Formats: sequence, structure tokens, C-alpha cells
Amino acid sequence: MEDKMNEMTDRLSKRENERQSEIQRRNDEKDSSRSVQENVKIFTETFSKEKEMIESGINNCKPENKLETTTQLDQMSKNVMKLQKYLADSTIFLPKYEIRQAQETIGNLTQQIQEKRDQLVPKKKFAFRSKKKSEQTNTESNVLGDISNGKADSKPVVDLQVDLADCKFVDSQDVTLMKTDDEINQKDVSLARLTNCSIKLFGAPSTVHIKNLNNCKVFCGPVSSSIFVSDCKNCLFVIACQQLRTHSTEHSKFYLHVTSRAIIEDCSNVYFAPYNLHYNDLDKHYKESGLDKSKNNWDDVDDFNWLASDAHSPNWSVLAEQDRIDSFKF
Repeated sequence: MEDKMNEMTDRLSKRENERQSEIQRRNDEKDSSRSVQENVKIFTETFSKEKEMIESGINNCKPENKLETTTQLDQMSKNVMKLQKYLADSTIFLPKYEIRQAQETIGNLTQQIQEKRDQLVPKKKFAFRSKKKSEQTNTESNVLGDISNGKADSKPVVDLQVDLADCKFVDSQDVTLMKTDDEINQKDVSLARLTNCSIKLFGAPSTVHIKNLNNCKVFCGPVSSSIFVSDCKNCLFVIACQQLRTHSTEHSKFYLHVTSRAIIEDCSNVYFAPYNLHYNDLDKHYKESGLDKSKNNWDDVDDFNWLASDAHSPNWSVLAEQDRIDSFKF
């Protein structure tokens, strides 16, 4: 009899614990949902305010002083890049619709800046009236041409993105490039316009931007926020991050550790496998980055070009085990 009473008491206690756990779970879900909604609201308000400030700066550009106008437009371009980084850091909680709307807004702002630049700082044609004046005229042409083409502290958006980085490798081919933790820890890193290169980033960067790489290998320690990859082909990426955003990339392999999610857009023939990089101080860099080493969503890939929920996207695949390299050790 006593055993039955104890058994009943245990059952009731277990049910009560389960009930309390369920109540706590629901409360946590409500808190999480409320937190996400608040974050989205803050993002929308901040993004809208920054957008208005950039548009105001563009509209306030005057044709009287071309050099001053160029400088102001350059600053607006940098502000757009910062806005793009803010969007990238926020995609972890933003709905897809909000992300697409923000991307369109950034594209429109970039176009407005270029149109204003073309309008107020046009390329000027010169007529060479005499051989004597030719040298002076050429000099003037080069100076104004530099301004209108963006060489006087004015660069394309992708170059501004590189300029904003704390560390960078650009315009190289057929070389091995390397940076260590004392150079890149908690810093923004950019890789741009590289061909046939092997890049080693052994540290814990804050963010990494990768653009226009061809036939390159990138080995990167844990990144505390996002890695952005665009316009790359025939590349190998061995990378760890909170979030991966890949755009316009093809015929490339990713050995990935991602604690949030991987997103691809306008990509084809990209393959994913789990992260398997090994080098001295990797564990220390994981701690410094704040990434959860035990959580890896390497095969949870969201293709923005594939809306069908009942079929796998044809643009990416899990790399077959027999085709994987066991580990990359340095």
C-alpha cells in the first residue's frame, strides 16, 4: 500500500514538474517573440532615420564646388555601407520581407548617389587648341577626370566596403596571404579581387567581407558575427561564424561552422560540409569570438531564390562524405 502511495506521489510530482516546465517554456517563447518584435521595431526606426539622413545629404549637394560635392557624396556612400552592415548584423532576427525591403532601399540609395554624382560632377571634355597648352590641359583633364571617376577620395561601393575594413587583402594573385590574431581579433576584415590565392586568417575577426575571388582557398578562424561572400567562383572556404551570407557565387565548397544560419542568393553549385580547420590557438579564438563550438547548423541553408518548401533547392548540396577532405591542419 505504501509503495502504491509513493508511486502515485511520484507520478503527481512528475506531472507537476512537467506542467511547470511547459508553463516556463511558453513564457520563454512569449519573451523571445516579444524580444524579436522589439528588435524589429528598433531596426525599422533606426534604418528609416538613417535613410532619411542619407537622402537629405544627397539632396543638399550643390553644383558650385565639385570637390566639396565629391567629398560629400563619398561620405554618403560610406554611410550607405554602414547602413548595409547594420542590416547584415540584424538579419539574424529580421523576417525575409524586411530584409528584402531594406536591400532594395540600400540599392536605391546607392543609385541616387551615383545619379547625383553624374549630374553634379560630370566628365568634362577638353579641346586641345594648341600644342603649347596641351600639357596643362591634360593635367586639368586628369584632375577633373579623377574627381568625376571617383579617384579623388571617391570609390565604387565595393571599394568603400574594403576601405571601411580594419584589415584587408586586395588585388593579388598566385600568393599565400596570412594574418594572425594580433592583427585581426575583433576587427573587420576584407578580401577582394584575389586570384589563385591561399588566405589564412588565424584569429577571431568581428566581420569578414569576401568579394570577387577566383580559384582561391580561404581558411578562417571563428568570426563573432557575419561572413559575407559575393561574386566568387571555384573557391574553397573553411570558415566559422554566427551567420553566413553568400551572393552570386558558384562552383565553390564551404566547410562551415555557423551557429545561426547560412543564407545564399543567386548562387549555383555550392556545396557544404562541416568545419574541420585545425591550428594552434583555435580553441582560444573560439572563446574570444563567443561562438558556441558545440552548435553547428552547417547543413541548414536558406536559399532566397528557392521558395518551394516541399522540395530541396537545386542551387546547393551537402558535399558527399567521400568527396570531403578529412581535415585542414596548419
